[in-house]
Amino acid sequence: MSVEEQLTKAFRIADLYEPSSDLFAKVQRSIEEDAAHRLRARRIAAAVVASLSFIAVYLYIAIDRVDDSFEMPFWTLEVLATGVMVGIVLVLGPTIRRFGTSFESDVFRSNPATGRSFLTLMDIAYYLIFGAFTFMTLQYSPPAFVAGTENLARWIEFEIRRIGGLLLLMGVLHAVTLVVLPAMGLVFSANLRRARRALLGDAAPPADPRNDQIDRWITIVIWVIVGLVLLNLMVSLLLAVVGLAG
Repeated sequence: MSVEEQLTKAFRIADLYEPSSDLFAKVQRSIEEDAAHRLRARRIAAAVVASLSFIAVYLYIAIDRVDDSFEMPFWTLEVLATGVMVGIVLVLGPTIRRFGTSFESDVFRSNPATGRSFLTLMDIAYYLIFGAFTFMTLQYSPPAFVAGTENLARWIEFEIRRIGGLLLLMGVLHAVTLVVLPAMGLVFSANLRRARRALLGDAAPPADPRNDQIDRWITIVIWVIVGLVLLNLMVSLLLAVVGLAG
């Protein structure tokens, strides 16, 4: 078969193809999503530029140059660092939720209502934990290592460690959630299967041996995690008691 005949046959097959009835809607939705993405990117860029500009102006006003050294009141740097931490919490929270929605849907596929409730509870825990960390690390007077001095470099190092500690805590808890969440989803699915089988009674289909084996392994893993947590708490309590006794 010549090239011309192959092309003719291919075009004839293409003529038989009927486009999807919702093709226009899909294209329009794709265009709208692309426009929304570009708008979101411009807003993020504008917010970053505005935030950096505000920080630069704030530092320019707050920092004084005295005898070839830089000085600034302690509270100005503390307010700036606390504002940065609050901004990180407020920005990363919705971002993590947006990218984690599909992951949550896959984990709680058998019970979407449980997944939505879990996301809401995780949002509450997120703001409680990181809000508490921000307020617990807030200083109302200069630390001992900078008290009575104007060592700006050490002050900045102290505040950067506060921000780094917040980011480290976020990363660790996020990684733990990614590891534990699938196991929780399997536990919920297993409990849902048992509840449905209990409702059906004798009419329930035979159990899948693979599901039973997965349930047993998940139960073992959960109990091991619980045991390690309890052991850690007992050791911490013992060390605290020994320390108080000493």
